[in-house]
Amino acid sequence: MEEFDVDDSEQGLLSGRRGGREFRQVESSSILTIVIRPLRVVFNILAIPLYPIFSLLRFIFRALRIPLPNFGSFTFSYRPLGPGSSHEARDPKSVAERWVRALEEETGAVCIGRSANRRRERGNGHSVATGVAGPSNLTARGGAWEEGSSGVGEGELKLLPDFFLGGYEEFARTCQKDIKIGCVIIVSEEHDDVAEFKRSTLTDPSLLRVIQENDILVWGGDIRDREAWGASQKLQATTYPFVAFIALQPRRAPASSAPPAPMMTILSRHQGPSIPSTSAPTAAQTLVAHLNEHLLPRVNPFLDKLRAQATERDRERKLREEQDRAFAELARKDAERIEKRRQQERAAAEEKQRAAEAEARAAEEQRKAEEAKKLWEAHRSEWRRWIRRGLVLREPRPGENGRGKTMRVGVRMPDGRRVVRFFGENDSVTSLYAYVDSLFIPPEFGQDVDPATPPGGAWVGESGLSGEMEKSGRTPEKWWGFKLVLAYPRREIPWEADKKIGEIDVLKGGGQVVVEFVADNDGLKGKGKGRSSAEPDDDDDEYHTEESD
Repeated sequence: MEEFDVDDSEQGLLSGRRGGREFRQVESSSILTIVIRPLRVVFNILAIPLYPIFSLLRFIFRALRIPLPNFGSFTFSYRPLGPGSSHEARDPKSVAERWVRALEEETGAVCIGRSANRRRERGNGHSVATGVAGPSNLTARGGAWEEGSSGVGEGELKLLPDFFLGGYEEFARTCQKDIKIGCVIIVSEEHDDVAEFKRSTLTDPSLLRVIQENDILVWGGDIRDREAWGASQKLQATTYPFVAFIALQPRRAPASSAPPAPMMTILSRHQGPSIPSTSAPTAAQTLVAHLNEHLLPRVNPFLDKLRAQATERDRERKLREEQDRAFAELARKDAERIEKRRQQERAAAEEKQRAAEAEARAAEEQRKAEEAKKLWEAHRSEWRRWIRRGLVLREPRPGENGRGKTMRVGVRMPDGRRVVRFFGENDSVTSLYAYVDSLFIPPEFGQDVDPATPPGGAWVGESGLSGEMEKSGRTPEKWWGFKLVLAYPRREIPWEADKKIGEIDVLKGGGQVVVEFVADNDGLKGKGKGRSSAEPDDDDDEYHTEESD
């Protein structure tokens, strides 16, 4: 037998017999205890003639449900018939499992769920405290399981129902939630019929078969436990052993009103002895006949209807959940699509804004370039007029030898004009470029109104012209806006300061030069790019050099 913890909170009853949970108190070895122990022995011997009277008083007190005085070591204490204070702090699950273990010890049987587990794990199972009794960690008791130890084979193993491990209220809620029939078993160790009820009724195979086939949830307990005592009060138990069946049943309501929700109802009560086995109120045959012939045919249709409704509600709930998930997924995709479209619209708007800003910048740059071009053209026109007055030399007179040998130079302009000009060998290349530059001055500007001093206070002569070119940041070709090339063979005649015409081999003895525009793309006078005043548009330039022809 496995040893259990001893509850010594209730002891010293008038009856000298230890029954149920009445245990002797474990006393300390103090001096007071050594003195009192002999006196207690003497008192017990003197009280032996009074035992019948005390037993009668105890019976009367219990029948009238009057608190029973407990005569201890010269003191009085009271033990209520209900749950004792020492039992109130116990966990319902542990109390239920302890009661099931004690039931297995007493009957030599094992719960159906535990037996299945024991076939897999011989004596090494683990106790579970869930909705139904699970495999216990107890070893086989009383030869009920160990094969060969007492000649009991596995096929002869006694079985018990799978008891719900928990409190009565939790058991009732489980029956209501799972829509099951509940079987409540309450016993009292002080009744002589309980032992036979445990051995015969609770282990009867036909009763177990009906319980298992109809999925009946079973709960049990001893009246001395708090939960069992409370259940006995609610179920109005008066005699033990006590068996009651509970389940959901419809409430009575007027025909005109809506049907109320079903409630937990006591279907039947069975209390009293289990002998004889064919007619006793708690005999197995009586309970099986009641279940098969009366209770199940009356209760199952309504419970089946409730289960079908619960299944339908569960199916509808799952369908709604699936629909909600589908709607949520569709909403998520719509939100993603809307967000993507918004991002595209924002990107398009940003691109459009960037294009507009780029166009505005280009327009601003174009405007600045045009302004810079106009300023440069005005500035260049002033220099061109001063150059015509200060740097263009007159043609040599016949017989004049101061400027060297006279040379005849023909100039073909980009617009097709051809002019001829005589220069001296000692004339500078600047005078040739200055003469060609003066050909671009509009006719409305007469030579007599040309400025006498260089624009901006520059120096007079080629030194002032060189300083202006350096100041403008342009190359000589871009500053002039054109270049001179020999017609055939084509050779360029670059401008160089302080260089004479006679020093150019291609012009010795005269020659024919062609004027070609030079594009000014630097725009050093402004941020924009432009041409000099002497440069026409490419589409308007109908001049082609002989080399290109």
